[in-house]
Amino acid sequence: MASPSAAGDRVFIGPGLSPFKRIVTFAAVTGLTFLVLWIAIHQGASAIGSTIAAIVFIAGFIIYLRIIAPVPFTIEFGKESLVKRSKNGEVIEVRWDQLTRVKEEFFPNGKRIGITVYRKPSAPQEKAKAWAVYRDDVTDLDALAKALQQAIPETCEWKSETVHE
Repeated sequence: MASPSAAGDRVFIGPGLSPFKRIVTFAAVTGLTFLVLWIAIHQGASAIGSTIAAIVFIAGFIIYLRIIAPVPFTIEFGKESLVKRSKNGEVIEVRWDQLTRVKEEFFPNGKRIGITVYRKPSAPQEKAKAWAVYRDDVTDLDALAKALQQAIPETCEWKSETVHE
């Protein structure tokens, strides 16, 4: 295996939710809201309870979408560490000497699904699993895997699994 510095300062990007999906979702939720309000106006006072329930349901759905929406991030290979930075301000830094295991998962057809990075916890609140990325999260998952294979230290275990058989 190569030394961590052999990876250089490579950066991989997780773009988050695409503008197309964001626009289509916004249009669909807006259209649904207008439909509910149109029905409420045409039904009059008898639809007040149903309208309130529908608006609460739509608001809950919007909150749910905000929670599950993928946040843009970058994964940077530095000389000292592997750093994942999210647009929302979350930074996960794993020093090369703390890296214990990298697990990659494949479909039975050989297509890579995701990569998970594990570390030696340095504090009680830290978990061994540092982060995981999946095919749809990052622009080039295969290149990320190759760069990780070249950069991990000798003490780090590389594990490949076939899942969903």
